[in-house]
Amino acid sequence: MKEIKVPRLDSNSSYVTLTKWLVNDGDFVTAGEPVAIVETSKMTTELTSEYDGYISLMVQENTDVGVDEAIATVFETSVDMAENTDDVQEPEGVNARLSKKARELMAQYHIDMSLLPKNRIIRASDGLRLVTKPYSVSEARVRDLLICGGGGACKLVIDVVEKRGKYRIRGIIDRRFPALQEVSGIPVIAGSSRDELQSILDEGYKHVINAVAFDGKKHGRKEPYLLLKELGFSFVNVVHDSAIIEPSVQMGEGNIIAAGAIIGSEALIGSNCFINAGAIVSHDCIISDHCHVASGAILGGSVVINENTLIGQGCTIFKNVRIGRNVVIQNGANVFSNVPDNAVVRAPV
Repeated sequence: MKEIKVPRLDSNSSYVTLTKWLVNDGDFVTAGEPVAIVETSKMTTELTSEYDGYISLMVQENTDVGVDEAIATVFETSVDMAENTDDVQEPEGVNARLSKKARELMAQYHIDMSLLPKNRIIRASDGLRLVTKPYSVSEARVRDLLICGGGGACKLVIDVVEKRGKYRIRGIIDRRFPALQEVSGIPVIAGSSRDELQSILDEGYKHVINAVAFDGKKHGRKEPYLLLKELGFSFVNVVHDSAIIEPSVQMGEGNIIAAGAIIGSEALIGSNCFINAGAIVSHDCIISDHCHVASGAILGGSVVINENTLIGQGCTIFKNVRIGRNVVIQNGANVFSNVPDNAVVRAPV
């Protein structure tokens, strides 16, 4: 019996999110075969099996898993797998599935079921860790999250975050506070001044997503991101379940990827970008920091978008085109050639 464990994928991440299994429970896998897709705040990649054998999945999709924690077990034979994974059940009131041996161990040592992690299969080895060191198998990491900006993009982020369950939204930061009190049932807890942001950081809030949209103010997304970053906030990526992001894509932090967006092979996405619903970013594209690709925009292969640029709704950017910094491509425009910095490209009337 061998375990497939989460490696450290970058120096800043102590956990990954397992977003998709590429194999089914009980499948025969071979050494080097991709078995799962995982993401950190900076990248999305595949995890492979190091062994030949029958795989038993231990973690459900969209679950956070710590570095060096096991996500699956590989058995040499199907008989070995059956002996170790038989009679997996979900006890009443517990959001976890336990093997027969694990249930026996929990009963023997009177282990509190509330200590069990959610959304995964608990085996005897997990129970033993609880016996020897309580809380070493902890609940999946659900972290508090703040949203910066209380407009329409904020509502989008709320829906995505609440559906995925990775974060608890604790409040919204918006310059209109205290006049603006809540958005979609989430309270606005502070304004956006340096002093107000420092105050909520001192209270222990750390994780944030910037939901300020590119609404005509060219630095509308960039300025709050840089201030929050300077103060020491940590940015997360918010990705809708229906977005398609190829495993070879590399992505920075603080990005919003909305419903139905497609990001093609070996594309590079910077930080603090907003890829809106139905946008298509083709293979080998490079999108720099603070960019907004609006709904329905299509970027051909190898397009380069420099920082702080808006690609409007329904735009088409043809293959190999380079777009400069601080550019606005208005809704519906078709761009066939390079665009210099600070330009505004208007659609034909």
